[in-house]
Amino acid sequence: MLDRAKGGIIFIRDGTTLPPISSVTTDAFLPNWRIVTSHDRSALARSIEGCNWYFFYLAGSIQTTVLGGNTLTALRKAVKHILMKRSDDKLNSLEITAIVSRHFIGIPLTTFTAHSRHIQERIALVPEGDFVSSVPATSIAEPAAKQQPALASRS
Repeated sequence: MLDRAKGGIIFIRDGTTLPPISSVTTDAFLPNWRIVTSHDRSALARSIEGCNWYFFYLAGSIQTTVLGGNTLTALRKAVKHILMKRSDDKLNSLEITAIVSRHFIGIPLTTFTAHSRHIQERIALVPEGDFVSSVPATSIAEPAAKQQPALASRS
């Protein structure tokens, strides 16, 4: 187990189906979550993709700041906070992408940044049942040239 956290740490939800990778080892970290100890992020991604599976990386970071330095205890607190923030998603893994330690009035603070990840065999991230029910059925009588309004987003 690590004594100081660094970016690239991967956590996998218990019960996640993994491709036939023989050398991935994990340790219990939090209830229902395990930390990958045998691979860093890039090695795990290569192993998963080498089996023709997919290791999705979702945009949109999740950040939390906890009291304490860059220790295993601070990492546990941070992962708990991050999992509470994303409790509604059904994704099966999480990556710590950045860790910044600093002091404020002599008090150590550490900010952890994470991204949701997902491991699966299919290329579509949408679950099969949701995908089928979310596609609107068009009737033959509807004009084919009907256009949907464009969505604009500012980042």
